[in-house]
Amino acid sequence: MALRKPFDERAATHRVITRQPSGVADDDETGWITVENRVVDAVTSLGTAVHLRLEDGAASRLDPDGRLERVRGPDRVLTGSGTEYRATLPDDADVVRSVLAVDRDDTDAWVDRVFSLEEFVVRTDTTWYYRSVPHHAHIRELHADGCDALLQAVTDALESVPRSTVVPIDGLVTWRSNGDRYELSWDVLRRREGDTDRDRWSAFELDRLQRVRPVPNREELVLRWAPSAGDTWPRRILRYLLDPESVAPPTRIAFPDRDTMRAATDALGRLRERLEYSYVIAESESEQG
Repeated sequence: MALRKPFDERAATHRVITRQPSGVADDDETGWITVENRVVDAVTSLGTAVHLRLEDGAASRLDPDGRLERVRGPDRVLTGSGTEYRATLPDDADVVRSVLAVDRDDTDAWVDRVFSLEEFVVRTDTTWYYRSVPHHAHIRELHADGCDALLQAVTDALESVPRSTVVPIDGLVTWRSNGDRYELSWDVLRRREGDTDRDRWSAFELDRLQRVRPVPNREELVLRWAPSAGDTWPRRILRYLLDPESVAPPTRIAFPDRDTMRAATDALGRLRERLEYSYVIAESESEQG
């Protein structure tokens, strides 16, 4: 699940996110397969080729007309043992759409789309634009460095799709508070306690966040969280005994300055709007004392 030189998957700048609710099928209008196919349509308009690694024997099902070109030797872009194919753009854009499509009347189509299509990448002659490993939801990545048109095209493609968006690969906001480090990503608020080399993080899911109240004169956010669905009393006691610092999410978070607090609040607002989180962001208030 990597790219061959001169391409480098570590150069990813953004990630495509779909917060798919229960009851929505992957190939529904707001399901991740349909969302990804919209993204690929947008990206292929800027690329020169799509490389696809297919499970052995899958080409006859995903490309029954044999229009994909098999790639060998130094022309390969993807690592791994699967057979690699190439579709030239824009001429073969319809072939790519056909490979990515899911026929609901074919009970094996979902398995082929998610597992038999092992990995694919949209590239130009000099760089890559989009990389996906379908059976790993977190690997739907963009390399938009130096290409504002790419990011704009994907953003436009997702504009009318609820619960889907593009986020920076390294998270939205990071800051330090009282010796701890915080990171806000699209789905969790993470905290690393203390200034230590140990990578000891606690993660608090935004699904549990209920209310955010900025307090500008203290440069802090006051947070209210719902209990975890799995937080039974025996489990809470066990967690307290093993790792007391991980029991409860933070209810107050200080910031080094007002600008950083505002950036975190704005990021939470964008996530709530684009991904339809249920938490409320109250108007800024002043507190004395």
